[in-house]
Amino acid sequence: MVEARRVSRWDAGSWKAKLQGHVEPLRKHLEAVQKMKAKEERRVTELKSQMKSELAAVASEFGRLTRFLAEEQAGLERRLREMHETQLGRAGAAASRLSEQAAQLSRLLAEAQERSQQGGLRLLQDIKETFNRCEEVQLQPPEVWSPDPCQPHSHDFLTDAIVRKMSRMFCQAARVDLTLDPDTAHPALMLSPDRRGVRLAERRQEVADHSKRFSADCCVLGAQGFRSGRHYWEVEVGGRRGWAVGAARESTHHKEKVGSGGSSVGIGDASSSSRHHHRRRRLHLPQQPLLQREVWCVGTNGKRYQAQSSTEQTLLSPSEKPRRFGVYLDYEAGRLGFYNAETLAHVHTFSAAFLGERVFPFFRVLSKGTRIKLCP
Repeated sequence: MVEARRVSRWDAGSWKAKLQGHVEPLRKHLEAVQKMKAKEERRVTELKSQMKSELAAVASEFGRLTRFLAEEQAGLERRLREMHETQLGRAGAAASRLSEQAAQLSRLLAEAQERSQQGGLRLLQDIKETFNRCEEVQLQPPEVWSPDPCQPHSHDFLTDAIVRKMSRMFCQAARVDLTLDPDTAHPALMLSPDRRGVRLAERRQEVADHSKRFSADCCVLGAQGFRSGRHYWEVEVGGRRGWAVGAARESTHHKEKVGSGGSSVGIGDASSSSRHHHRRRRLHLPQQPLLQREVWCVGTNGKRYQAQSSTEQTLLSPSEKPRRFGVYLDYEAGRLGFYNAETLAHVHTFSAAFLGERVFPFFRVLSKGTRIKLCP
């Protein structure tokens, strides 16, 4: 019996020690689980908050769209009333003139019928005047009014307005705030203090050598690059000669001429004076690997607008000369579009392969008096 008690006490002490050995690990495990639980609860709260915020944003956007549609409806109804009131006024005036003309014709017809039944001296009395009035009336065709064939239809007003507004809202949703990267700027370029503007400097700048810096072309990149998504930015251009805006892959070779090895000396190159000179220079340009010269841009070469990449050089004839360009990058779709930012008229779109690299906004200035400014 005594021996059994000793064994029982030893077993109890052993199990107690074993259990105590589990207490601290269990406490730590509990703390870890509680932390994870708190983290998940915070995540649930954040997701609920995010959902609430996104629902509010959707409601706000659709509210804006609803207000816009209501305003457009009111404006369209007003324009339609004005247009139709003008047309009704013209049609009413034409109807009044025709009524008066019909009354005159009725009176003249009755007189002619009556005189035609008369004879002798009575017939000859004032017959010449009556005869002349009959001939005069027959020479005057009835006035017919018809609406102006160039008068726009109501659905044209509505369609144009909605397309413009939806396009602008679509672009604004993807809008990004950009600055210029001074480490990429050619030494001949002067950046504004807020790094949103660039122009040619009076003299070459003393700048640190940097692997990203353009040294053979007066170019600069945006400080923000993109490897996915849709992004939109607007650029003001001042001056008519020697500028370009667009985008460049991160691997663009900064020490060689932009556009070399396949397209031309480049948009707005001050050394190019003629098409023949372009061809002659192109023959002697070094061949660069495609990844070292991939830029897509729109700009001016003299008075001409051009779209240029390593594989494309296209003369452009925009209906208006944009002073403010909108640039829309759709990375996954491989598209870079250019628009007149004031009217949203399409200027040009490139199809491109970005190959998983970051894409940076690209800017080029080659003429004094030309300025490029990023719009906030």
